[in-house]
Amino acid sequence: MPDEIERRSMPWLNVVFDWEGVAAAAAAFLAALLLGWIWGPLFWIGFAAMVAALAAGRWSRRSPPDMADGVVAPCDGIVLSIQGEEPPTALRLSPGSYVRIRITSSPLTTNKLYTPIAGGVDLITLAQGEPSVPMAFRPDDEGLTRAYVSFESAGEQAGLALSTGGFGPRIELDVETGDVVRLGRAFGTRRLGGWCDLYLPASLNILVWPGQTLIGGETVIGRLRAEFEDDFVIEVPEIEVPEPKPATVAAAPTVAEVAAEEEDFFDDYPEPDEVEAPEDPAAIFARLREAARKHGESD
Repeated sequence: MPDEIERRSMPWLNVVFDWEGVAAAAAAFLAALLLGWIWGPLFWIGFAAMVAALAAGRWSRRSPPDMADGVVAPCDGIVLSIQGEEPPTALRLSPGSYVRIRITSSPLTTNKLYTPIAGGVDLITLAQGEPSVPMAFRPDDEGLTRAYVSFESAGEQAGLALSTGGFGPRIELDVETGDVVRLGRAFGTRRLGGWCDLYLPASLNILVWPGQTLIGGETVIGRLRAEFEDDFVIEVPEIEVPEPKPATVAAAPTVAEVAAEEEDFFDDYPEPDEVEAPEDPAAIFARLREAARKHGESD
């Protein structure tokens, strides 16, 4: 990821538009020109449709955190509430205690959905809504487009319950049951905002709070397997350390004992008179010359 960012000439330009959103916006703009030619105020109706098409097709590149057991926000939005609640039966999560994080997204937020955990896709259910319900004012309203997706990672599960307006194809999913996904990967599209309920194990340490703005695929919500951290602690057996024995302090030698030791030490060396002095070299050469002279006269 750092190399990819470095290769970009404008790394701050992360906004991208889907081609279908651009095409719909172009068609709306042409319709606005035609309506404006018929009657001026009608132009703004077509212009509003063009803005809605661009908002529906807008998404952004994201950089998920490098966390093997992390949980990230599944979409852009604001945390509305965090409370313990039993997940809907449509998610088919294992029995247990779960916490629900409800996220609300405005129609102007980016449209991508991101995998909250790394692992496998357990279940996907998608039901299109009724065209007569264009907006999702409450997540429990009738006629909304709804999607249920559950994920599994090393025995832990996470579930998503998505809802948005029923007008048009508002939710599209790009994964299938059994797919293995990375953390923070875009797995679908939800256009023009809506609601997202994220169900996580109740033992998870939640790092977000109501009112916080979330960035889909990047904001860290918590870590999985928090309750198993103690299993990885290596227990070191206690080692019995023997008690130290009291040190014995030797008594200081007396002056008489020190004097006796010095006397014994110097007795081992000969006195100066007992050492023989080496012979003078001049006397040695004189004897040698005398011996040579006598040897010559004998010859």
